[in-house]
Amino acid sequence: MNRQGMVGAVLMPALSLFVFGDGAYAVDTRYTWMLPKTVFDTTLTYTFQECTGAAAKFNIAPTIAARPLPDLNVGQKQLKPELMQSFIQDKSISLQTFASSHIISSIGSQPTDQTAQIGANILGGVAKLVAVGLGTPAVAAAALKRAPSPTPTAPTTLPICASLDDAKSAPAIAKEVKSLKDSITNYERQLSGGVDEATQKKISSAITAAQNLVTELQGKLTFTIKATIDPGVTAVVVDADAESTTYVNTSKSAQIDNSGLVATICPSRKQLSDLDVFSNLDQLFSGKAPCAAVPTLKVSVYLDFPSGHSTMYVPNHEGQYDETDVSDNQMLYRDVAYIPVTIWRGEKTSKPTPAEPDGSSSGDTLLMPPMTLPFGQFGVAQSLPFQAGTFETLNWAITFLEDGEITNATYSSKAWGLNLTSLFGAGASAANSIATEARAAATQAADSAETEAVATQGQADLIYQTERLKICEANPSACTQK
Repeated sequence: MNRQGMVGAVLMPALSLFVFGDGAYAVDTRYTWMLPKTVFDTTLTYTFQECTGAAAKFNIAPTIAARPLPDLNVGQKQLKPELMQSFIQDKSISLQTFASSHIISSIGSQPTDQTAQIGANILGGVAKLVAVGLGTPAVAAAALKRAPSPTPTAPTTLPICASLDDAKSAPAIAKEVKSLKDSITNYERQLSGGVDEATQKKISSAITAAQNLVTELQGKLTFTIKATIDPGVTAVVVDADAESTTYVNTSKSAQIDNSGLVATICPSRKQLSDLDVFSNLDQLFSGKAPCAAVPTLKVSVYLDFPSGHSTMYVPNHEGQYDETDVSDNQMLYRDVAYIPVTIWRGEKTSKPTPAEPDGSSSGDTLLMPPMTLPFGQFGVAQSLPFQAGTFETLNWAITFLEDGEITNATYSSKAWGLNLTSLFGAGASAANSIATEARAAATQAADSAETEAVATQGQADLIYQTERLKICEANPSACTQK
């Protein structure tokens, strides 16, 4: 029998062919899919504002965009039809995946326990043997030991702003931008006071020219850092000069520190050199990493697990955070965990420093409100009821977005009592049928005996009359009457 026919699957199976000596082919059928994880693209836009004394003021604006990817740490999940056979279960299974990623899209089943039907058939004299089943063991998560949080290295050299005399330096350009903005304000004030048409055209042209120059100069005060963060997989310290991110986890385990820190991002020496904002850049970076060289420009990205929902971790979890283990073949998917992502200038603290009106800050500051994202890799692993209980009929189906969020779920269970009574009813029907057959046989036997008795009496009467006839013919005086 073709094993593909045992499972009503929508998903195209993976096939392996083996050739035997007689030329016959055996097909190893597997229904496969991938589980999703969420990575997020982070863009930090640094804009130099001005120098206040020796301190450089920067505005840092972050943006986040999440996207799903197949979780290569988990690998390919699969179901093999030959592992789902049993004696008393009827089963149909359907699977669908997203074409571009092979991530699971939907899964459903309609398991029916056939105990009642099998019992009824046995009582009636015919056994029906059709079944498919799958176990559903429970999931467990183990806590890991807490790892020490990274401690920042105190700088030994303070940054010094570049000279205003250098027209190409960031402080000089920022000063020119400020002067142009002041001029635009004065021009607008003149227009609001009322001028003739010729003066209005002249002032309007001057405003447009000044605005265009401000836009051009501000571009020279801005640089961006883009990083794709795969929590627990990509390096915590982001290389600001990297052009791409490699999604390879050689440890086969995504681990996040108890603080929830998943990335620290700091401008590189090249970026600060191109901006020309500090005059002592060589001393700042002498033997130091970027975040140690200019710690006031460090940005830290965290997953706020204690405030998350549907994770496998309690709020007071004390160990590292590890992605959900789904190595058990019975675990078919993971609930999505909703975890806030927070981006801090500096480090996360319970007492943040308020940002100034221009967005700059010299202390630890939350750069944007927490953004809650769905993370499949940190949700709870789930199995599904591929096996119906005794006398039970189930019907369920689940549909997912590509990031693992459930968009539709249906479940129904048919009362087992109905099937149980149908078993007894079938048994009673079979017993009644047997009783009816027995009664019919007894009646037929009685009728047959009576018919035979009548026939025997007739034969006896015939013999008697024959003998009497002979006596009467031989000796009429001896002839008797009956």
